[in-house]
Amino acid sequence: MTSTIRNERGGTMQITNGKWIFDSEVIDEVANKIQRDEQEREMVNAFARYAYLRYKQIRDSVNPRKCRYMRIDQVREQLKSPAKLRIVSSRFSISEEEVVYIVDFVKKYLKYVK
Repeated sequence: MTSTIRNERGGTMQITNGKWIFDSEVIDEVANKIQRDEQEREMVNAFARYAYLRYKQIRDSVNPRKCRYMRIDQVREQLKSPAKLRIVSSRFSISEEEVVYIVDFVKKYLKYVK
């Protein structure tokens, strides 16, 4: 089962970072592959860097105690609040679905995030 997010029109979500445009369905497909070609590896690595940067921003914005580290499960718990999810979405000018997708991607594929 993949965690592909569909937009309101039924298509996959497009995530833009500078010159890169990532498709959530393609990212999920390639991230689950064991063998990747060079282009796929570069794409997944670029998205992982972007997702980690965004995750840190999201984590820092929902953390009520700035001097204390938050684990990813605590971040996900904070994002269950619709108000906090809206605040994060508007603060970084990304959709609420993108916020959830990024946190889920980080939890699933970036093993160094606890």
